Amino acid sequence: MKRFYASLLDPAGTRYVELRVRTKATWGSDASTVTVRSRVRTEAAQSTPVALHLRADAMRSIPTGSVTAQLTPSLHEVTFAVSSSGEWSTSSFAVTRSRGDKTVVTHALLAGRAMTSTTVNRKVYVSVSTMVATLLLLLGSLAVSKSASDRTVFADQISIAPLQTTDSTIAAPETTIPVTTIATPTQKFSALPAKSLFPAMEPTLEDELLTDVPDDGKTWIVIPRLHLRMHVVSGISDDRLALGVGWYRRGPKPGTKGNIGLAGHRTTYPAPFFFLDKMRVTDSVILIVGNEMHRYLVKANEVGEPYDVVQPNNIGVLAYLGYDSVTLTTCTPIGTTNQRLIVHAKLMKRSPFERKD
Repeated sequence: MKRFYASLLDPAGTRYVELRVRTKATWGSDASTVTVRSRVRTEAAQSTPVALHLRADAMRSIPTGSVTAQLTPSLHEVTFAVSSSGEWSTSSFAVTRSRGDKTVVTHALLAGRAMTSTTVNRKVYVSVSTMVATLLLLLGSLAVSKSASDRTVFADQISIAPLQTTDSTIAAPETTIPVTTIATPTQKFSALPAKSLFPAMEPTLEDELLTDVPDDGKTWIVIPRLHLRMHVVSGISDDRLALGVGWYRRGPKPGTKGNIGLAGHRTTYPAPFFFLDKMRVTDSVILIVGNEMHRYLVKANEVGEPYDVVQPNNIGVLAYLGYDSVTLTTCTPIGTTNQRLIVHAKLMKRSPFERKD
């Protein structure tokens, strides 16, 4: 079984898309059945288009409402919509395998970009699950035998202290749905165009994003081009970037002078910089720090492009640029950590900002 996952940003927030694809060959035949389970982890106003690339000579059947295209004699594309309900949906179709090819599904695409994939060995998965279940059963038995000699504690005797934190930039983690969620009955896909477009930046989008910045004392980043409004947290480790956009602690803190370095995941949840390569020169990058709004404008590089691609060890991009600035960093090419995509933006204005109550 192969798992595909990626994030998509839109005005409503981040859509986290998951696919689980299983291929089963028919004994004594060149036919294979492909079963796809899909969901958008967070509810969205509209369904999300996803495309699969299949290495096959022919399509024997297709899901209702899907769109197919033959890219080459042995490569097909199937585009379908993932329901916006947040629940799992399932669909199956059959293909004629190409001679000598054992792998049918090669890529999954979201918004025209390859989704991150992992392969799960079912036998190993079942063995590990069995071992974990046995261990839990053993621990449960020991706990039950011990509780026989323990005194009874009533509910009104228990007090739970609230979680405390002194870091004003720490955001609460998003709730995730366990892998063991039970699938809903099979749902049909609705028809969608074969290619999806990056969402446009409407004139009112910046005002809408800024209006909903809460009065929580935390630092927020707003990037209208990316339809992004998110907490800025301290640190760039994976556990910190799972909470929002992180700032490099060795550099200037948001709200101060110098070159403020910020990092965000490209495909790993919550993937705030999935579309960072869509930035344009003079686009706004806004930091809300306290009751101030710091507006930065994206600067062009030496050849007029809004971003650079550098090696991971090139920390010079975080050095002082000769003016107050913010530098956005993420991994590239998408789905890898081979290089870094860098966007520099120059501070243009500081102004008072009134947060929403």
